[in-house]
Amino acid sequence: MMQKHVLLVGGPGSELDKLQRLGVRYSMMQIPERVTERQYTNASHYAVLDYRDLDEVLAVAQAWHRVDPFDAVVSFTEYGLYPASRCARELGLPGDNLTAVELTRDKARTRELLDRHGLSPVRHRLCADIDEARRFMADLGGAPIVLKPRDGGLSEGVFLVGGDDDLVERWGWTRLTTDGPLLAEEFLSGPEFSVESLSTGGRHEIVAITEKVTTDLPRFVETGHHVPARLNPASATAIEELVTRFLALIEQKDGPVHTELRLTDSGPRLIEAQTRVGGDQIWELCELVTGVDLMTETFTTLLGLPRPRRTPAAGAAAIRFFSYEDARVVAVDGLDRARNAPGVHRLHCTLEAGQELGGLTSSTARQGYVLCTGADTSEAMGNAERAHDLVEVRTEQLSGAPAPVR
Repeated sequence: MMQKHVLLVGGPGSELDKLQRLGVRYSMMQIPERVTERQYTNASHYAVLDYRDLDEVLAVAQAWHRVDPFDAVVSFTEYGLYPASRCARELGLPGDNLTAVELTRDKARTRELLDRHGLSPVRHRLCADIDEARRFMADLGGAPIVLKPRDGGLSEGVFLVGGDDDLVERWGWTRLTTDGPLLAEEFLSGPEFSVESLSTGGRHEIVAITEKVTTDLPRFVETGHHVPARLNPASATAIEELVTRFLALIEQKDGPVHTELRLTDSGPRLIEAQTRVGGDQIWELCELVTGVDLMTETFTTLLGLPRPRRTPAAGAAAIRFFSYEDARVVAVDGLDRARNAPGVHRLHCTLEAGQELGGLTSSTARQGYVLCTGADTSEAMGNAERAHDLVEVRTEQLSGAPAPVR
């Protein structure tokens, strides 16, 4: 049988191990800042470009496909989802998930869809200028709101506005990330979770619910996750039912969806979703605990290959990120102690002496992580927190900067 061939649009590179184990060839389009030697050495075809330039992406994909046909098109990275689906549609290949991508990449369209179907009500307004945001706050009786780009990612530009005194500053912060209208939403109070799901031919499976740890407000940058989430059966069922209905509404076809929500006093409320695996190694936490390899199963579905066996490796898993900011790193010690601590699955740390760290403005500003397993969620969390704290980071505050956030 001829070896299968996949076109990858972007991605961090973790999907390459999956393809290698399946014996599948790949060609890849990648942005300059994510290029690695392994990617271009092993690719059948490789192009460095801005894959948000749809005309260039389609031209390259068509040229490659004419001389070395693809069997599917895949992306697991946020800004690659739309061009990948467009390529699949243009080439007539598996991987066309365009309706679901368009309905989730644009957060305003997500809200409009939910409103039309009376699902997960959240008051919101698309604001062309700060005066519209001010009127929206007034309509909410002065209650806090969240500002975000309508098509952003990686927690960039997402800020809480507690009152009119904060609005000018935080409108400016969010405006730095986009030129378009900003989405203003009522602030949802309650613990935050994400749901990792996998769809096959429009049939949806809830694979795992992830519990989150985030920075203090007004930011929403994630500093940790653990699987499985600590939920009572009624709350877990309500979350699963909400997400399953949502997946049907967006017409999700094949592959993963990462759905974020808060559990409020009125029940679960959807924040946003993306048709990809969860970042922050959430896909790996899920795989360790459930045995479901979201990326591999997406490939096997699109390529018509046998699904791999699902073999859980741990009862629970947790990750904690190194999240220092506005500081100069003086010394980093204890890495070997942390690597050898109980339950550590992997330690990845980019901190080094002399490094100057700016603000923790998005998930890309974090400095690595420690990923741990345990018999249950409490043990995995404890292992991750102890291993994280074994890495001793001495810093000095940069002039005029606030104190670092751990």
